[in-house]
Amino acid sequence: MNDKIEKRAEQLTKIFSDIKQLDNNELSHLYELVSLHNEALFIVGDLSSEALNVRDTAYLDRKRIFAECILNETGTVAVKEAKAELTITKLREQEKDANAMHNKYKHMYESLHHRLIDLRQKRNKLEDELRTINDKG
Repeated sequence: MNDKIEKRAEQLTKIFSDIKQLDNNELSHLYELVSLHNEALFIVGDLSSEALNVRDTAYLDRKRIFAECILNETGTVAVKEAKAELTITKLREQEKDANAMHNKYKHMYESLHHRLIDLRQKRNKLEDELRTINDKG
């Protein structure tokens, strides 16, 4: 992981901690929950983008090193490819990890987005109920 991802992940952890402290049945808390979820969405989008960048960089490094190994090795094509594959094993692992991280944040984004929609609907419903009570009183 790079420093930007670590920093943003820490910010996200703090936001999730703040979210857990709030009650989604209180109107005043719903305003804060919506705000925190919006902030979390922004951070998760940034994390997803950064993870994609890490994955693409790992892919480019793997392809470059593979090509360099093929060019610098001697022997048959099969031997060259086998040696190149052994050389890039860790790079494949890094690429796989970065792809998993991207998928994690992509799915987290979708989940947060759906949760945000639910919170907004709940907030609107509570506002309508409060307005109805005030109009009758």
